[in-house]
Amino acid sequence: MRARITGMAAVAAAAAIAAAGCSSGGSGADTPAAGPIVQRDNTAYPDKLVKLNNAERVEITGMADAAAAKRLNAAFRGPLDWAVNWAAATLLPEQKAECKGRSSTIQTKVRFGLRGEVVSAANAIQMIPCYEGEGGLPTVPVTVDVEAGKELGPKDVLTSAALTPSGMKTLWERLSGPKDDWADCELDPPQVADLSPGKRDGDPIASPAPAGILFTPQGIELIWSTTGTDCNNFAFTAPYDKVKDLIVPGLYAKIEAAAKAK
Repeated sequence: MRARITGMAAVAAAAAIAAAGCSSGGSGADTPAAGPIVQRDNTAYPDKLVKLNNAERVEITGMADAAAAKRLNAAFRGPLDWAVNWAAATLLPEQKAECKGRSSTIQTKVRFGLRGEVVSAANAIQMIPCYEGEGGLPTVPVTVDVEAGKELGPKDVLTSAALTPSGMKTLWERLSGPKDDWADCELDPPQVADLSPGKRDGDPIASPAPAGILFTPQGIELIWSTTGTDCNNFAFTAPYDKVKDLIVPGLYAKIEAAAKAK
């Protein structure tokens, strides 16, 4: 069961993270620092009737490998790019007429998990539409391996045994969270396919993975988050000692080091 979205009611602007810089158009930081920082973006896309308003995104600074930095920063910008393209792709003719040339506004809020050789952050997306509507956009976790210079997908994170129906069942059983509410929503436990982006429920473009994994100093967090109006946002957690055998060993060593460093 997944609820569809037709728009979203106005929401309050997210508070700025202290480390973030600000710009009047595009992106920028007041004092760039080495490592992961938060940038704020105010880019306008008039051709798509969308604009960003202090939209937060993670940026990795101070890397000697410019190509790797570009890949990592593109990964962290991915949720913003998706939101802009989704807003444009789902805008109906009657909604466009209602907007009368005004743009929908997209805001995002970063929540860091780990910050070290592995950087993991969740980006909560909000939209204030230029038309009447209600619903919600997802929270999208992104995890990168700074040393390897790449974004980590399901096969980089979970063992081959975990990426099976029985492995996902084991992961689900070890997670704690609002499972009674989950059951009330008549949702099935997450499946392997839910860990990857794709077109779902007739979406015009591929959407982020419904089940995203965030690594925090305390443990793993599985964030179930989709477009919709209800039953579309859940978070389940487990300490690392409960899921260590499900995580790729080489990655686990890096996660453990980053968690200890905090």
